[in-house]
Amino acid sequence: MSDATSVSLGGETLKATAAKFSMAAIGFLGTIVFARVLGPTGFGGYYLLFSLVKIADRAVNGWGTAVKKRFSESDTEAGELVGSQALFTIVWMVFVCAVTLVVSNQLVDYTGLPEAPVLFVVLLFAVTLFEPLDLMVQARGRVGASMWTDALRSLLTFPLQLGLILLGLGAAGMAYGLAAATFLTVPILWYFVRVRPVAPGRETVENLWSYARFSIPNSLLSQAYDRFDIILLGYLLAPAAAGHYEVALKLTVPATFVTMAASSSLMARVSHRHSKGEELGTDVSNTLAFTSIVAIPMFFGAVAMPEQLVVTFFGPEYAEAAVLLVGLALYQIAKTQAGVLTSVIDGIDRPDINTRVSALTLGINIVLGVALTLVYGAIGVVVATAIAETLRYVCSAVVIKRQLPSVVLFPRTLGEQFVAGLAMFAVIVPVERAVAVDHWYQLLAIVALGAVVYAVTLAAISRKLRITIRGVVHSSRFEI
Repeated sequence: MSDATSVSLGGETLKATAAKFSMAAIGFLGTIVFARVLGPTGFGGYYLLFSLVKIADRAVNGWGTAVKKRFSESDTEAGELVGSQALFTIVWMVFVCAVTLVVSNQLVDYTGLPEAPVLFVVLLFAVTLFEPLDLMVQARGRVGASMWTDALRSLLTFPLQLGLILLGLGAAGMAYGLAAATFLTVPILWYFVRVRPVAPGRETVENLWSYARFSIPNSLLSQAYDRFDIILLGYLLAPAAAGHYEVALKLTVPATFVTMAASSSLMARVSHRHSKGEELGTDVSNTLAFTSIVAIPMFFGAVAMPEQLVVTFFGPEYAEAAVLLVGLALYQIAKTQAGVLTSVIDGIDRPDINTRVSALTLGINIVLGVALTLVYGAIGVVVATAIAETLRYVCSAVVIKRQLPSVVLFPRTLGEQFVAGLAMFAVIVPVERAVAVDHWYQLLAIVALGAVVYAVTLAAISRKLRITIRGVVHSSRFEI
């Protein structure tokens, strides 16, 4: 069985990031089509339901994170770990189905979807099969395989959703399409795991629980934090406000792809090396140097032309999302840095610290979010989330410097990315003002110009970037 240190961290991150951008291209096209066809209310209703599904699956995801942690260690009973995950998933699904029957009317009222209870159960069953297997594949260091399987799921999801919507299922078609694509890709993940489930012994369960008692609440707190904005908007305002928020969020999601890819591989790598007492500072510092490489130019691009980005792609009925776009783009910079630190803290076997940090930031987000939303509307919850995420980063950074003093929290390369982002901003602002952006291809041309300016500037001023690119390309030629 391969472990997380037997593959290239940079190579796996490159492959995983490429997969993420492939998913983004497919998902973004789907978002444009579905947002226009369903309108803010139907589109927002689906994402309100999906947000609840992602909250409900956190117990299974948290247990899966514990399995991933133990799976990645140097001495594990893989069959018992897989068996424990299967048993936990079955028990949890039975419990959630019973609760869904009790609150079915409330689900319909909240989302505005008549089929909400059935859609909820179907989606939950799909993701609770997919996510734990995905985490096991990552535990083996095969983050590229994990992400490309997810990319295939996205490729299948779009035509399935589109077909079902055209058949007249509306927002329900989005739920059934995602569930079907997820079920179809589960066997691929199983191919990479290929461990026969064995009934877990008491020692294995106790070992898993010592980690899961923190990773389960961590997963719940993290997801509640991530989806709190849209859930709150659906409750305080309306599904349409949630639709505006989701459109703005979709435009900023690519900012997190490098972080998601690198963190998945880094956590397993840190865990394996930590279990053997090896040095960790270099891997962590290098990851922090590049994790915001996409988030930073996206922020400057959002500041330069927020309304053009939203209206050109999604239509004038989503114009209110423009101001949300800028706030969310700023939030993503903090998230990309904090996400790496959170994964490292998990990897050094201190999930209890992440529990306390997550509880603190979620509490602040709730208090500020409710207060600011009641006063300022949807932008209030975005401001609250940006503040809370910055606090998460600061708290995690303090912990990392205490636990791993050799880690460089603000590498030079990160500063160089801000310089390149400013150069990009200085070029695209006058271009955008000189050209009337009436069509999507004009907007894409300006975006492409900004990307070229950013990439060329960064490559010119960053020696570390040039060295890293050569190393990653070289390793990717030999590792599959």
